[in-house]
Amino acid sequence: MTQRKIKSVAVVGTGTIGASWALLFTTHGLEARLYDDQAGATARAESFIENSMRALIEAGHLTQAEATTARGRLIKVDNLEAALNGADFVQEAAYESYEVKRPLFQRLDALCPPEILLASSSSGLLMSEIQAGLTHPERCLIAHPFNPPHLIPLVELVSGGRTEFETLEQAREFYLSVGKIPIILHKEVTGHIVNRLQAALWREAIDLAINGVASVKDIDLAVSAGPGLRWALMGQHMVYHLNGGPGGIANFLDQLGPAFESWCRDLATWTELPLNARQVLIEGLNEALAGRTFEEMRDWRDEYLLKLINLLHRSQGGTE
Repeated sequence: MTQRKIKSVAVVGTGTIGASWALLFTTHGLEARLYDDQAGATARAESFIENSMRALIEAGHLTQAEATTARGRLIKVDNLEAALNGADFVQEAAYESYEVKRPLFQRLDALCPPEILLASSSSGLLMSEIQAGLTHPERCLIAHPFNPPHLIPLVELVSGGRTEFETLEQAREFYLSVGKIPIILHKEVTGHIVNRLQAALWREAIDLAINGVASVKDIDLAVSAGPGLRWALMGQHMVYHLNGGPGGIANFLDQLGPAFESWCRDLATWTELPLNARQVLIEGLNEALAGRTFEEMRDWRDEYLLKLINLLHRSQGGTE
């Protein structure tokens, strides 16, 4: 597959993820061509991008001049063909279902030259299922970001059964060029890595809540005020390695392995949400929100994410 210099990206699907991708691309010097078949979606995306740009400017991540230039790289179009015309890369962010993504990828495959990579932002679907029946399945991959993509650097790259390895390598180089931290999965699994880890943690958090062990608010605090602070710096394998002292993970397993196994035997194992989970979560989160709106919480999250990213960047020898 011929390497193509990427200057323009078609963002197909402009919900929260697609809009955030477009912001990332335009602030890294690329043209973003926005298309969504839902009425009003691109207008909402523009509003999200404008608000997010203001936050980036206030945090010192973007200047007014850079924001003005980035706005000029944002192009709204009203049909898929126009979005793909001249695009060097496709970032799909449509509704999360095979019923939507399969026919969409059939159209993308038919309309794009074979050297154009087609990347799906899918949170957990399998590319093998999406690329089935395509003429050029070798250029298709999953590129799953962590929300919001313009702030959090992680992107999971996953091939399907008919994806060429070169596709992953080209995608990896592209995402590195726009400031992402790509990880490559060696095999397909439903939910990829991130959402499987989150699902495991959330299942136990729900189980603790519905069994009255603690409030939803305090269970969330147990994460954010405890291990979540370490997780901003390292993953759980390294956490336990350091917990083992100078003997590292070997010592940890020797000392705490039996206790860890006893915890695992007592963890929740259900695979369908318990009947009372919905009400417990809704009531618990309403209590935790204490009257704050969705927009207020989202903006608070993004403000402090930017501050945390600045701190981590400085600790790694960078500048703000």
